[in-house]
Amino acid sequence: MPKLKFFLVLLMCSACFAVPFKVETVREGSGDSIRAGQLIRVHYKSYVYLDSVKILAEKARLADSLRIADSLRLANDFNSDQVAGVTKVDTTALLETAVDKRKEKKSKKKSKEIEKEVAPVDTAAAASAVDSSAVPMTFIDSIAPASSDSRFRLFSESYSGGEPLEFTLGLGLVIAGWEKGLVGMKPGEVRKLYVPYQMGYGENSLEGVPEYSDLFFIVELVSADPPMEPDVFPKNIEGLGWREAAKGLKIHDEKVGSGKPAVVGSVLKTHYTGWLLSGRKFGSSKDIGRPLQVVMGAGKMIKGWEVGLEGMREGGVRWLRVAPAMGYGATAYSMIPSNSTLIFRVELVSSEEDEAVIANMDFFPDTTALTFENGPEGLRYAIIKQGEGEPAQKGNVAKVHYTGWLTNGYKFDSSRDRGQVFGFTLGAGRVIRGWELGVQGMLPGEKRILVVPPGLGYGARGAGPIPGGSTLIFAVEYLGE
Repeated sequence: MPKLKFFLVLLMCSACFAVPFKVETVREGSGDSIRAGQLIRVHYKSYVYLDSVKILAEKARLADSLRIADSLRLANDFNSDQVAGVTKVDTTALLETAVDKRKEKKSKKKSKEIEKEVAPVDTAAAASAVDSSAVPMTFIDSIAPASSDSRFRLFSESYSGGEPLEFTLGLGLVIAGWEKGLVGMKPGEVRKLYVPYQMGYGENSLEGVPEYSDLFFIVELVSADPPMEPDVFPKNIEGLGWREAAKGLKIHDEKVGSGKPAVVGSVLKTHYTGWLLSGRKFGSSKDIGRPLQVVMGAGKMIKGWEVGLEGMREGGVRWLRVAPAMGYGATAYSMIPSNSTLIFRVELVSSEEDEAVIANMDFFPDTTALTFENGPEGLRYAIIKQGEGEPAQKGNVAKVHYTGWLTNGYKFDSSRDRGQVFGFTLGAGRVIRGWELGVQGMLPGEKRILVVPPGLGYGARGAGPIPGGSTLIFAVEYLGE
């Protein structure tokens, strides 16, 4: 490397690392030190360290000098007599002239940019823009940079909102400076972090933070959930007391719970770990420090979970052995090969019925308790909710929510699970014949259960998860045009 370029690289490196990473504890905490994998809650004040913005122009100037040095090196390598129209180049003079011109041009440009970014910022106004008086923070205020200190510019803080930031440490959810700087804190502890731009937002910019900005933080650890002990794959997986719950599904209760049961419509919070049959772990809620929340019966879980967790009670721990047909089948994922048998350890933390959730779900109907009317061509239907207004007619664009099941209760499709209303033109042949007949005449707000024989459904050929010759059951709510 030419001496000139080497010298410029050294200069640029010194500029890039002008603000070293530094952690300073300003108030001690108590209790256990936090580590990666724990769910924590912190309050913070975030500042752009403006000295780094001021050296941004210098970094750009040095980068330009490096590019010029590269051009000169190429010219010398090829013994060129002409560079950019200049014959018999005096490289030293050319470099000095080019650097001077670029320096003058860049200096003017950067001065304007810095003036735009820094000069208009009234740090006192920025600080007062957030109502810091909403929550008394005597100690935090006492260690925060004074509004008159032009080296710091506040761009974000959590105190005024009242709620601390919650995240799991060690998962890359926050900048590298936080991932490294918060490890070992204890509840109640307050730290100052000086973070170089490489450990912050790098060359990216966001609102209030220019690119290549070094940062300064005051971080207070409010609380931390205890670290979770990882689940362990059994040494003898075949030795568990498995019992068959359904075809392709075996379960074993390590601990029987005593709380509320998991039923369709319940909002479940579970801690789980999943392995392949070989013992290789592919996922765990304990790795992120928070339980998985799902709605039972909403179609968001694999069939093995939907069937395997039903009736399980809060506080219980259940093992599931899920065959491919009850899991992900032939679909492969990054950690799960196709046609994999899966092993799960599931702890049911809570099971809560949510009336709002239940109101927006369709449940497999007890057809023996309904009064059906005979429709045309063998269709049967029962009105379970009355509507009012103009009936749906041919040519109307009917908007509906629906759920479809096989007669054994297997749900094969639902617009509610997707959260998307389905629309189609009545009489245009876009849907099965059973729908054309069953939706026609419905009033806005009306809900029906349709029993569709194979001839009005998918016939002998079937479709996707629907076997040939299947009678179908639909819950259909007509929302109007």
